[in-house]
Amino acid sequence: MDPIARTTAHFALSAWFLAALAVPGTTLADEAKDNPLRFYRSSDGKSYLQASLGVDIAFFSQDDAWYGNDQAVIGAEIDTWWESLIRTGLEGNIALANTQTIYGRIDAVQANTFEGIDACGTNAALGDVSSLRVDKAYVGWRSGTLFNSLGEDFLDISLGRQIYTAGTLFLFGNEGGAGGKRAAYYLGGRRTADFTAIAKFKSGPWSGDLFFFDNDSPSPVNTQASGLTLDYAFSPAASLGGSLATLESDNPSRDEMQLYDIRGSIKPFEVANGPAFLQPLKLDGELVVQNRDDGQDDGLGWYLAAGYQWAEVPWKPELTYRYSSFDEDYDVLFYSATDWGSWFQGEITGEYDLFNENLDIHMIRLKVQPVEPLAISLFYYTFNLHDPETLGAQSEDYVDEWNLTVDWTVNPHLSLSWVGAYATPDNGAKQRFGDDQDWKAMMVWASIRY
Repeated sequence: MDPIARTTAHFALSAWFLAALAVPGTTLADEAKDNPLRFYRSSDGKSYLQASLGVDIAFFSQDDAWYGNDQAVIGAEIDTWWESLIRTGLEGNIALANTQTIYGRIDAVQANTFEGIDACGTNAALGDVSSLRVDKAYVGWRSGTLFNSLGEDFLDISLGRQIYTAGTLFLFGNEGGAGGKRAAYYLGGRRTADFTAIAKFKSGPWSGDLFFFDNDSPSPVNTQASGLTLDYAFSPAASLGGSLATLESDNPSRDEMQLYDIRGSIKPFEVANGPAFLQPLKLDGELVVQNRDDGQDDGLGWYLAAGYQWAEVPWKPELTYRYSSFDEDYDVLFYSATDWGSWFQGEITGEYDLFNENLDIHMIRLKVQPVEPLAISLFYYTFNLHDPETLGAQSEDYVDEWNLTVDWTVNPHLSLSWVGAYATPDNGAKQRFGDDQDWKAMMVWASIRY
């Protein structure tokens, strides 16, 4: 990093640290009280109106991007860049009879990419980019005790610009897009669909929804999805769910696609009341089949995972192994993330290169918490090409990648993250890109939420 960029980075980190110190000490119990941006609250506390604020800023540094071949792949040298998001909005809740509520939100996002080209090259022809646009804009109604025999808030109906999510976000969780003229490729901030209509229900162990959305793609090719999601919780330690959907799209490979998704999670020894030391073992899995018409090949994506946490051991270590597979015809569609590594697998490969398509991936993750506000995770990935010839390679062996993430929750409003990544090309990547340098990446990210 050149001296100017280094000085700027140090200044930004110092500023965020001082901001953390300046925020009054708060606890999770404090967070349950009124938002400091709440400017109206009814006497019974059930109706309110408040402003919302989100600020994100991140600094990125890359070395030997695209395995030393960034000029040929991106058409620009990838070194360092910045991204930022400023989200301001208004949200509220109106209480009605039978504890029914009407709720809504509207916000706008100012996104920026500056002082460099992002590693995916979305601003290579644009340089610094700024974009201001409305993101969320929706209204909804919850049933309260209107259907008392079915449970409180049995029904929740909402319309407008929002994000439709299901399960682990393996399939649905991001109907927007960022980068290019929208700026902030990595930070995103543009995950809402252009329009949604969602009817959620929950009664006892059953939950699910009927949904429709028209996605908000940065490209002129948009996709509409309509379908049904169902989930059943056998117990806190076992659940089963899935989604069925039909797509209509300007993209021929998506048009009239039928989606079939099934997922499950279980702690087998807890369910069976087995030995106490085995009860933390958790197994997860999901399978998505994408059926295409007009003689096009179907897509298949799935994963199986096993995890174990030593909750009573200092630092609460948690070890996870996951195998995921996506064939060459699988379409990633609208997946998103619930945590590091899901479902952007690899802070290099999964963020900039191959996006859960034509890959078979082994992941091992070790997570520790030295103190409650601090979480550290070490990842190891082995990426193999499902069909090397599709990418002009002969070898299945693609990339080995290490990631290290450090997350510090300073208080309920401020969080800081540091991410380091190191990717070594195997024969498949060398054959594809024609170079063999190790790709190194680093990111520092600060986030404020009110």
